Amino acid sequence: MHFRDFITPFIGFALALAGFFLHRIAQKKSVSASLDGKPFKRFKRLKTLGAAISVVGCWVFIVNILTLIFGDLPQEELTVSIIPPRAEFSILGYTPSTTMLVGWGVMAVLIVAAVLLRIFVIPRLESVPRGIQNILETCVELVEGYSSSKTGDLGRPMFGYVFAIGAVLLGYAVAELFGFRSPSSDITFTLALALISFVMANWYGIRQRSIRGRLKSLANPSPLLLPIRIVTDLANPVSMACRLFGNTVSGMIVMDLVYSFLGSSAIGIPSILGLYFNVFAALVQAFIFITLTLINISEATTE
Repeated sequence: MHFRDFITPFIGFALALAGFFLHRIAQKKSVSASLDGKPFKRFKRLKTLGAAISVVGCWVFIVNILTLIFGDLPQEELTVSIIPPRAEFSILGYTPSTTMLVGWGVMAVLIVAAVLLRIFVIPRLESVPRGIQNILETCVELVEGYSSSKTGDLGRPMFGYVFAIGAVLLGYAVAELFGFRSPSSDITFTLALALISFVMANWYGIRQRSIRGRLKSLANPSPLLLPIRIVTDLANPVSMACRLFGNTVSGMIVMDLVYSFLGSSAIGIPSILGLYFNVFAALVQAFIFITLTLINISEATTE
């Protein structure tokens, strides 16, 4: 190591200290200005500037110190595979994909968490909910209300399926934050989920209106539209699957590009970006998927 290797960490440390003292000074002056009845917007801006300088300085200091200790990360070629890799073991002669294993793991965590929550946290349901029970009942009421707003009387039996989709996709998004590839980036999973929604829509449609009524609705307003409506109906699950798959893969590719571009400096920034590309965007797509499922069921069951 040479002396010049410590210049950048020293600059980062100095920036962090300067930002910290600037924030403290601006905070004291803003308090005194508010007591004197004077405007203190300028001091609030200085506080924000000081906090920003301190954060940047800490980031520069931490990145360079870690680089000095562990060295630069080796440059690797960025490769993205649409098809997820397979595991290194087989189950009864079948080699599962890594996304399948992540999916099993997330579902196992959700099931165990639900059982433990029911046994230890909410052993008995109270007539006047409090705490965790109140939060859970609020979530259930929101999901049930949204399902009912789209499907009417079917909202109550449908909300369990809707809630399960939301919980699973949220679990997959959280797993992706920890470095696992989300199962929703596997076209086989999104297609299977879309086919379940497709079968449910047509099953409810036949149950409510019979096979003849379902075909009659597809032929409305003219029998000439029947082939087109059938093709459109069959294209719905493909469209839903590709939408969920494409948006998840695009978020995964963006995060891989960020890691590849930052290299050894990939500290903190990917975590912040991951909250959007891995969590927020995934939740938006889950909401869209749920909405399309409810709309398809509503169209299949209404006159």
